[in-house]
Amino acid sequence: MKDKDFKLMRESLKQSIEIKKGKKLHGMRESYRPKPATADEVKGVRKALHLTQAMFAGIVGASPNAVEHWEQGIRRPSGSASKLIRILKSHPELISEIR
Repeated sequence: MKDKDFKLMRESLKQSIEIKKGKKLHGMRESYRPKPATADEVKGVRKALHLTQAMFAGIVGASPNAVEHWEQGIRRPSGSASKLIRILKSHPELISEIR
């Protein structure tokens, strides 16, 4: 086997292991992975929209307990929840469309 081919196979195997361990997304560069919303972002957006944790949880597709943990910094929202939180931060008028 050529050295170049061996290096490609070895790199592919390393990437497969990272994907399996959840350290890397399959078929997605790290630069495209959404950055999780911070505790301050979550709490700020929820309060700006005048929503309880339970109401906000229903809108972003999470449990009230998860929202509480996000706001306390214990856990971080998923990529899709973070994206929705940032959209609502920039466009609070969309809340009526989501409810």
